[in-house]
Amino acid sequence: MAEVEIATEALSGALDSAAPESLSFNIAIIGPRGSGKTTLVRSLCHQTEHFGPKFLDSYFRGEEGSNEVACHSYPSLPNVTLLDYPGYNPDDSPTAYLDGVKPENVHFLVLTVGEVITDFDLQLLGALKHLGKPYCVVQTHIDLTLHTEKRQQGKNYWRGQTLLDLRGKTEERLGGSGPQGAHIFLVACLEPQNFDFVEMVDYIERELLQWKRPSSHRADPQTQELASVFEVQCDQEGLSEFCSLLSIFIDNPPPVSAVVGITGNDKGWILSALCEPPLSGLVVRSLPGPGTPPMSVEQYLQNLQTEACDVYLIVGSGMDNSSRATLVEALVAAGKHCMLIGGDEERKHRLETKGHVEGGKKSERHGTDFPGLRVALEKGAPQLVRERLLHSIPSIIVQLVRRERRRLMMGIYDLCLDICAKSSEGELPEALAKLLSALTSFCSRYGLDDDSLTLISQVTGCSSEDLRTEIQCPLAQDPSAEQLLQMASQPLSISELVWSYIPHWGGGEEAPTKLSYERTYRLLVEAIWGMAEDAERVLLHGCTNQKVAKERTAFCHWPCV
Repeated sequence: MAEVEIATEALSGALDSAAPESLSFNIAIIGPRGSGKTTLVRSLCHQTEHFGPKFLDSYFRGEEGSNEVACHSYPSLPNVTLLDYPGYNPDDSPTAYLDGVKPENVHFLVLTVGEVITDFDLQLLGALKHLGKPYCVVQTHIDLTLHTEKRQQGKNYWRGQTLLDLRGKTEERLGGSGPQGAHIFLVACLEPQNFDFVEMVDYIERELLQWKRPSSHRADPQTQELASVFEVQCDQEGLSEFCSLLSIFIDNPPPVSAVVGITGNDKGWILSALCEPPLSGLVVRSLPGPGTPPMSVEQYLQNLQTEACDVYLIVGSGMDNSSRATLVEALVAAGKHCMLIGGDEERKHRLETKGHVEGGKKSERHGTDFPGLRVALEKGAPQLVRERLLHSIPSIIVQLVRRERRRLMMGIYDLCLDICAKSSEGELPEALAKLLSALTSFCSRYGLDDDSLTLISQVTGCSSEDLRTEIQCPLAQDPSAEQLLQMASQPLSISELVWSYIPHWGGGEEAPTKLSYERTYRLLVEAIWGMAEDAERVLLHGCTNQKVAKERTAFCHWPCV
């Protein structure tokens, strides 16, 4: 591959000309042609992908794209530039390709790989490990891979377990994930809300900002849906409103659907019966049965738990009585709800006994417990949502705090430039006042100020003093202007220090104090990320009382029918 050059004018235009070089960061997106690099960049830039009428033809013909580096400003961190490099071909040299990237000019590298991981990918990954630069590996098109697996596996397709298997194979092929190997993320660039996209973004930003704290845990789509009902109010009023909203939603569950998973080798009749007409407040999901011959109870249980349903309807056919009993007991012990439904043979036997065999489907429904099952499910839907809400409180808090943190991070670059510009113009008191005001605003948004703690205390019953013990970030504890000056001031250069002691024109002059761009930016980063961790602890502490008080009456008790 010919050496690629970064368009200087494009790169310099992405950032403020007054900003110091040390506040500018570059992320290189590299990988083979057709691996989804450009689509990944557009997803990171919150751009919707639009495909032209000739896209599929050019994609399957393997037409080469541009040989130029495309520069994009990263909206979440305006001082970060995403560099979309041309993809490599199988006959390229890994060393030559990496030399063309000029890794000395980038601060983070993202290697994208497609469905098939080639030897070239592994060679390039080995070269990345020796650079000493932070990097990660992103396997794109995971949605297409799952679709292919679904077609191949047919009725035996377990989405959750298949995703776990794909992750394991990818990590094994790439040499493991985590501290000992590459950090690997499975994403679908056209579905950034799914799979590992959020974890990938958080990892890149933490490495770029050198924030080496543990990452937040992954949230499933059901938890994301619950978190979304809090977003509007928390965006407007701050995170202190969360506990008040939670109290309301525990008593009156939000309008989200509970998920019913139907499994078994003979589930078609009940699946169609529950979908026509649709159940109110419920989403019905078809899951595979134990198979023929049936899989072990342990494997069946693991497969069911990866599907994250609120209640499981287990059709009795396909397993012996002992296996069914063991499965139900294991699900209940794991905190899952399940209902055991008689299989096809049992259903026919009961209908023959009652004389309803010749009545058709309608007669079959009236001759079974089906009407009672529909009533039980619809009546229990709000309870299922309430229970999921209580179980998901920690994850919901993490999602909402992350949302607020990212919103605040979007503005700190311009804020840093403004504050430091004031100090450079001799307006140091005004600059410190603006910095202190920003920290106060962060505290208020996160729900860490006195008024917010009082509100949370009134709603949850926890004392303000107990909540305040969860606040550990020093910048959230009313630092003085003198303390901020000490943390953010620009150290004197040797020449400035010397000249301040040399008498001229009647005496030495003290060099004016200025705020450092780098130190001020770092201070703001530590404030936002540190307060975010405090906010998680404060909200979780406050919600504990609410959860304990409601748990006794919130959970469903489903009969096995």
